[in-house]
Amino acid sequence: MKTPPHICVVIPVYNHGLTVGQVARESRRAFPAIVVNDGSTDQTAAVLAQESGLAVITLPENRGKAAALKAGFAEAEALGFTHAITIDADGQHPAAALEQFAASCRNQPDALVIGVRDLKAAGAPLVRRFSNGLSTLWFRFETGVRLADTQCGYRVYPLAAVRDLRVKSERYAFELEVMVKAVWAGMALVSQPVQVDYAAATSQLSHFRLWRDFVGIVAVHSRLCAQAFFLPATGRWSGRSAGR
Repeated sequence: MKTPPHICVVIPVYNHGLTVGQVARESRRAFPAIVVNDGSTDQTAAVLAQESGLAVITLPENRGKAAALKAGFAEAEALGFTHAITIDADGQHPAAALEQFAASCRNQPDALVIGVRDLKAAGAPLVRRFSNGLSTLWFRFETGVRLADTQCGYRVYPLAAVRDLRVKSERYAFELEVMVKAVWAGMALVSQPVQVDYAAATSQLSHFRLWRDFVGIVAVHSRLCAQAFFLPATGRWSGRSAGR
């Protein structure tokens, strides 16, 4: 029998001092929590200093979500965890759903569990819905897999498997490339429905920048499409070329 997953929560945060305290407190009630302060310049550091029972990593300057996730994953593995549930610090997603994500992880520990939102029902901004819809079409083209939401930050990552994927993308595109290369590597994707709150005032504090990050996502999709057509299966995700 396989050893049950050893699960923690990784919370990347950049200038979400108004919400990170509550998200961290609610998260650590369910699992050990690691917060990565990605060079915040607001009250985030002071808020985290008042919290107990957290592992806090502070990056000296803002390096983007990919860097924050990588730092959190490395710390999680160093502490002996096998899986990390990621939840954004802006309070859009309910920490109460952590147990549901963990249950999906325990049921399929080798899978990448992806949060799936109903953006239309939640009243998400039209540009968010358009960006997600376009990314979802590209994802299907690259992998042949239907997935209703490719941009949700609520996920469960099997840490060792994700580390082996050799993901190159930075910022928000990191999460996208992980999914594509996970499919190429033969990992299962498990959709986990999750609520999202766009009504709260703090939900408007997202650091997703439409043009900068959308252009970055387009560039990543272009690269992945080229790899899907011109590289052998192993070379797409492992960094190894054919015959090696």
